[in-house]
Amino acid sequence: MNQENVGKKMVEAAQAAVPSTPLETVYSKLQQDEDFVILDIREPTEWVNGHIKEAILLSRGLIEGRIENTIPDKDKTIFVH
Repeated sequence: MNQENVGKKMVEAAQAAVPSTPLETVYSKLQQDEDFVILDIREPTEWVNGHIKEAILLSRGLIEGRIENTIPDKDKTIFVH
């Protein structure tokens, strides 16, 4: 199996393991003032070009070291963008 196929299979497996929520659902929850967090895992350079107002920026490379302080409530629903 070549590297391209391995990478593709890894992405497909990750996408299958992580549930996806339609944007309309998240928007509806925002409108209803439901209690949740939008975690934006893009890089700061992407963030400054546009982001969801309520989102918290925590780049992928920093999640493991900062998630507990950033979102201390382990029961809170988190939508990742």
